Amino acid sequence: MAKESDLLLAKQLKTKMKLLLHISDADYRELIAKPRRLRGSIGLISLKEASFNRHSDGNPHAGAYRFRKLRHGRVSITDECVRLTLNIVRSETEICASECIDDESREASDFVFEQIEDPNCPIV
Repeated sequence: MAKESDLLLAKQLKTKMKLLLHISDADYRELIAKPRRLRGSIGLISLKEASFNRHSDGNPHAGAYRFRKLRHGRVSITDECVRLTLNIVRSETEICASECIDDESREASDFVFEQIEDPNCPIV
């Protein structure tokens, strides 16, 4: 014969859990318009209430984008901004950090001027 604790556990497993989920109006409209998955996370507010937070789909305002890799970083140009990123490891003994910054910023500058002067470049 089954133990009383086993019967109680079986009864608990058959019950359904109800969870109130908060979702934004825009996400709800998108789910109704095109039924597909929305990527995101669910944060519990309480044991029976949660909030859905949608993950970002990237930069929706990103237009044309061009970049060039440098020895210690990269330079990128869009229609809104120019970005130069350098990462010089201090343990590199064969280079001087200030010379590297100077050289690679000149190389980045040349790349930006090439893109501005290029008639086929959509960025300008």
